[in-house]
Amino acid sequence: MFKLSRAIVFGFLLVVGIGTVSVQAGDATFKLTNKAQYTIILKLFSQSRNWIWPGPTQHFTLDDDAEHDFALSCQNGENICFGGSYNSNDQPRYWGVGFLGDKGCNGCCLVCGNNVWHAWNLTEPAPYTCAHCNDGSCQCGTNTPDGLCVGRGGNDPAIGCQQQQ
Repeated sequence: MFKLSRAIVFGFLLVVGIGTVSVQAGDATFKLTNKAQYTIILKLFSQSRNWIWPGPTQHFTLDDDAEHDFALSCQNGENICFGGSYNSNDQPRYWGVGFLGDKGCNGCCLVCGNNVWHAWNLTEPAPYTCAHCNDGSCQCGTNTPDGLCVGRGGNDPAIGCQQQQ
């Protein structure tokens, strides 16, 4: 009787185990260099599951201009994005998906696999400026005033221009 019950339990465990799926382990390395003015705090966010590196209440610190490598153990195919800021509320500047992980980004993610890596330099954006062009228009953007007025008769700094709110 005892052997029969052990055989039933073993058979049950074998049947239950057939339905389990193992997740392939992979890795991804984020190589980040702080080229900005101040220390950047950083997290890495899985877009495929509820997971944050180094943890939900921790962060990495980029407090110099050296390249820092963040090697992650992750699930193959998992999409992971970096997010950073000068402070925990993403003001006045953020990189990637932001420190809270709630922003959109272009080119701030890796797909976990074997020996996957990418390097980023975190820099300040170009200053936002406005220029009054000789065609009478006011152009604003991150280019130089002369660059903003290319194809518009050039820049006339004597007239001046302000961004409208």
